[in-house]
Amino acid sequence: MSVAAPALLLSGGVVLSVVAVEAAVDGTVWVLERASDGARLSLKVSAGAAAGASVVAGSAVAVSVVSAGWVLSVAGRAIAFVPNQIGQALLYDQRVTR
Repeated sequence: MSVAAPALLLSGGVVLSVVAVEAAVDGTVWVLERASDGARLSLKVSAGAAAGASVVAGSAVAVSVVSAGWVLSVAGRAIAFVPNQIGQALLYDQRVTR
């Protein structure tokens, strides 16, 4: 997932609305807008992650702040985690083979 300038747009208790959902070659792009000032944020989500989340234009996305970043949720279901610097340091990815 890639996010453009999350620290400026995301804060606890903010509700964003989904302006557009666009298909991309390697996933989906969600365009979110903050109602208070019209600031926009785009999230690029992998195809596998987007398949499990039913996000359509007009949906309300709630932002919750945790120590490692932000959790975006729709209708009480977490759809994305946006890590801050601490969260990125905690992320670890390793290929698992049998």
